[in-house]
Amino acid sequence: MCGRFFLDSNLSDIAEHYNAPPPDIFSARYNIAPTTPVMACSKNRLTFFRWGLIPSWTRDISLGNRMFNARGETVSEKPSFRQAYRRRRCLIPANGFYEWRVENARKQPYCCHIDHSLFSMAGIWELWQDAEGNEIRSCAVITIESKGSMREIHHRMPVHIEPENYHAWLDCSSEETSNADELIRNTSPQYQYYAVNTTVNNSRAEGRDLINPVD
Repeated sequence: MCGRFFLDSNLSDIAEHYNAPPPDIFSARYNIAPTTPVMACSKNRLTFFRWGLIPSWTRDISLGNRMFNARGETVSEKPSFRQAYRRRRCLIPANGFYEWRVENARKQPYCCHIDHSLFSMAGIWELWQDAEGNEIRSCAVITIESKGSMREIHHRMPVHIEPENYHAWLDCSSEETSNADELIRNTSPQYQYYAVNTTVNNSRAEGRDLINPVD
C-alpha cells in the first residue's frame, strides 16, 4: 500500500518534468497523508486533488477516506474505480514514500525512494458533485504486489510510471485499457529504502527531518 509520501522537488523542476504549467501555490511536504491535497498531472495540467477517491455515485464523501489506494490487479473491475481507470488516469509526483515493517514488536518506518529523484506514481481521479453543484476532485494511488527488495519491507508498493510512458498512461481518448494494464504489470521500479525516525508515524508531523536516516 501507499499511505504516506513526500514531495520536495523545486516547483519549476516539477513543471519542467511534466511539461505542464505549475499550480499557483506549492510548498515542499514531507508527510503527505490521505484526505489532504496532493498534486497530480492529468491532461498536461498540474493541479491539486483530495487524496482518497470519492466515487461519483456515493452520497457519503467519507467513503473516500479509506480509498486512497487502488489495487492494480482489480482496478479495472471494482465499481468504485473502473470508470476512473478507463477515463481519468493521472500521474502523482513524489520524491519518496513511507512504509512500515514490524521490528521488535514495534512498527519501524522506512523511507522508500529512487535516488531521492522526482518520479511518478500511477493514479486515477474522480469528480464528485453534490446537489448544489459543489465539486470535489479526488484521486487514488495504484499499487501492486511488491517486487524485488521491496518485499522485505511491505507486500504492496506504488506502481511507477516511467517518463517515456507518461503519454500512454494519461491517454484516455478511448476506454480501452490494454496499454495501461501492461504498464501496471510491467512496472519494475528500483526502489531503495532506509529506516527513519518514528516521528513520521504521526500524520501531523512535518519537516525535512522526517526523511533523515536513523541507525
